Amino acid sequence: MERLIAIRGASTVAADTQEEIESSSIELLKEILARNALKQEQIVSIQITTTKDITAYYPATALRKSGCAAPLFSASEPDIKDSLPLCIRFLILAYGNKSVSVYLKGAADLLQK
Repeated sequence: MERLIAIRGASTVAADTQEEIESSSIELLKEILARNALKQEQIVSIQITTTKDITAYYPATALRKSGCAAPLFSASEPDIKDSLPLCIRFLILAYGNKSVSVYLKGAADLLQK
């Protein structure tokens, strides 16, 4: 039986460019959907945060351009000393059966902290 679940995910970009932000954001969403056996229609909303060094493009715009129709909300991460740079994070609320968090690229380091 499906229930409302929350799924965390994060990825990093190699550089603060539209191309990097767009490809990393779309890759992260696709990977979260695949690992959680979800379809986009099951998504209730996506909260997106970025570190202060991501300024070239909105990850939400990338998701919208890729066809994501869920409500999106963007915010800045707090500026914490020694935090992971160039990081995009998602918190997805969806109806599903499992909640598998996804950490790609440099964000995989977050699992060690």
